[in-house]
Amino acid sequence: MNPGFSAEHVLKANIALPRSQYTTPQQWLTFLQELLARIQAEPGLKDSALAVPTPIADGCVTLGFDIVGSPSLTSGTSRTANYVAVSPEYFRVMGIPLVSGRAFDERDAMSTPRVALISQAMARIYFSNQNPLGQRLSFAFPPASEESREIVGIVGDVRDEAPGTDPGPMMYVPFAQAPFAGSDVVVRSTLDASLVVAGIRRALAQVDKNLTVSDVAQLPDAIESSLAQPRFRTLLLALFAGIALMLAATGIFGVISYSVSRRTQEIGIRVALGASRGMILRMVLGETLGLALAGVALGVPSALLAARLLGHMLFGVSASDPATLAAVAFALVAAAVLAGYVPVRRAMQVDPLEALRHE
Repeated sequence: MNPGFSAEHVLKANIALPRSQYTTPQQWLTFLQELLARIQAEPGLKDSALAVPTPIADGCVTLGFDIVGSPSLTSGTSRTANYVAVSPEYFRVMGIPLVSGRAFDERDAMSTPRVALISQAMARIYFSNQNPLGQRLSFAFPPASEESREIVGIVGDVRDEAPGTDPGPMMYVPFAQAPFAGSDVVVRSTLDASLVVAGIRRALAQVDKNLTVSDVAQLPDAIESSLAQPRFRTLLLALFAGIALMLAATGIFGVISYSVSRRTQEIGIRVALGASRGMILRMVLGETLGLALAGVALGVPSALLAARLLGHMLFGVSASDPATLAAVAFALVAAAVLAGYVPVRRAMQVDPLEALRHE
């Protein structure tokens, strides 16, 4: 699935500021902006940005919000969206497209009117019948949480929790207007990851040599890690399902093969009385196929009921996927037909006199 951003060649690293030394939002902002400028000055690290949090690698921060001038929701319900604070370079570095309006730039500072960007999913969910540009959002989050934010642009959807989740509503604010005591630095570079981290560390040492870089991760690896558990579950399910299918096919083959082999004397009598080999083959395979199809007719509805238990574990495929049901049914029917064909073929090759003596 497309996560909504380009993860290739993107690395993120976290810089945390000690509150005992950096106590105010302005200090946080000044430090991180200077750090970002020094990182961008490093060879090969020009495409860098600040973000809190980074999608998939850090999860998400969900906030409730209100739309200024819009009727309040009923009791017990609220509007929520995932919140991200970013520097102006973030959308270019991450490859998130601007759909309409404008992106953040240097105009969006601590002293200027508060602004926000929203995702297409948020525009679709909360502004379905109106243009969100120019609307104002209000949410209780410092600093200056009492001031509403104007929506100045709409950006593409991002799967920020995991690749297998549908894109939810997201709102972005300029990092300069809502700084944190620390941030992720996201860097897009074709340099080796070790060289990128070394460049970040050099830049950090120039600003404060007592701080360290932590939580370093390449976004493709973070995406892979987020898929590790569902992939392991899928592997186990596939393994057990394969064993179950093999046991079922083996059981069907054994029972039908034994049943047909017990009819060797009957087949010999039919041949002795003038029945053609083609007639006998059609008779036996027809009876075998009828049994197999009857089993499929009983098994498919049972499978549809049982598959509902796995519905929450599936992605991009229905619990009643017709292709899967057809493939399994075909495998079992083929096992039954083969089980009938092998012994009847062998029985037809036996001399009728020998077949008549068969016990």
